[in-house]
Amino acid sequence: MKKILIPTDFSDNSKNAIRYALELFKEKPCHFFIIYVNIEGSGFIEKPLYKFGTNVVVEKRPKNIAIKLKELKDFVASIFADKKRHHFSMISERGHFLKSIRQQIQEKEIELIVMGTNGASELREFFIGTRSGDVITKVACDVLVVPDGTIYNDFAKVVFPVDFEVIYDDVTLNKIAELITSEKTQIQLLYVTKSPISLLKQVKLQREQLIQRIEAILPNPISFHRVISKKAEEGILIFTKSVHADLIVMISKDYGLLQKLFLDTTVEEVSFDTTIPLLSLQG
Repeated sequence: MKKILIPTDFSDNSKNAIRYALELFKEKPCHFFIIYVNIEGSGFIEKPLYKFGTNVVVEKRPKNIAIKLKELKDFVASIFADKKRHHFSMISERGHFLKSIRQQIQEKEIELIVMGTNGASELREFFIGTRSGDVITKVACDVLVVPDGTIYNDFAKVVFPVDFEVIYDDVTLNKIAELITSEKTQIQLLYVTKSPISLLKQVKLQREQLIQRIEAILPNPISFHRVISKKAEEGILIFTKSVHADLIVMISKDYGLLQKLFLDTTVEEVSFDTTIPLLSLQG
């Protein structure tokens, strides 16, 4: 049974992430762990709202977290019907967000995190944006980022940006195969370069070897594409939007401190600006 962790802040986009995960894994036995982390240590999720009158200040009492969790549990019960395949556990904690996530991954043996995001325009929000980027680059677990409003349909086109300095082992390729259940899904390998010069013979050889290895695991049609772009993340987004991709698959790297300070491109940057679901696999 696959174990999936879904952080929530009770927002519509985090609920949409739950809905998306249910549809994506509707045929697979799963245990979904839905977690709320109260980083403020407060008994409330919403701050009191004040109305100013002539002489009176009226406080509207916020909903208690327990009530919000109950409402979320009812929401989950209303959208899933396969009780034989799917199991749910609700978790509420106080403390540091990443510390709580790491603890759950270890204790529950989590295989995948599914997170909702509103993208770059909402970086300052409580849950989305920065935290989805933090989880991708700082937590040792595969992460699926689901943009707000995304509805799951069988994947027609999956874009897989490749870096020939990275070794794609069978474990990684099998994870992709697990999500792509239709043999009609097109897998488009994308290689972004800053220069238009012809590919080196070594790169061409690596390209053919990678295609052969993927074909040995996946029966899907595979194509190779090259995009010229000064910034890799811009090249990826322009290409995926141009082909109307349903999913981007990337490998999350273990960046050192200096790389974090001076990096030019990360999977985190892509996650902030895409309107296409992004699957980050540990590499």
